[in-house]
Amino acid sequence: MRVTVLIIIFLILNSCGFTPIYSSKGSNYKLISLDKDNNNRLTNYLENSIRAISNENAPKSLKINLVLKENISVILKDTKGNPSKNRLTIIVVLIINDVNDQLISEKKFTESFEYNVQDNKFNMRQYEKTIGFNLTDKISQKIQAFLINI
Repeated sequence: MRVTVLIIIFLILNSCGFTPIYSSKGSNYKLISLDKDNNNRLTNYLENSIRAISNENAPKSLKINLVLKENISVILKDTKGNPSKNRLTIIVVLIINDVNDQLISEKKFTESFEYNVQDNKFNMRQYEKTIGFNLTDKISQKIQAFLINI
């Protein structure tokens, strides 16, 4: 029973013309080089998402410079002066040049999230890493949409 349902769903999706939104086939650029200011997990994630939609047969060739800044700021303190609420902000500056190093576009992407501070420092760091990854994922989707429209 399950197999037939899966086969029917597969046939419906194939015959309806379904294509992924972020596919390299629809991309109109080829990535020549991607420079980043630091090498951490968030910049690596952004690099992989940009390279994923690069089309090797595209007429435009781009050089991309990626600058990522991560900032944690205290927005609320308790009566003792200890932080009780923080804001994590991720700012990505995307600089796009052509083959001759002529500036095509420069765009700044920003995402932020406010969260309560936890007593356990290990759990707090893990939570901040998760928030940072989620914010980077949102920025990655915005960058992909921006690059497809260039």
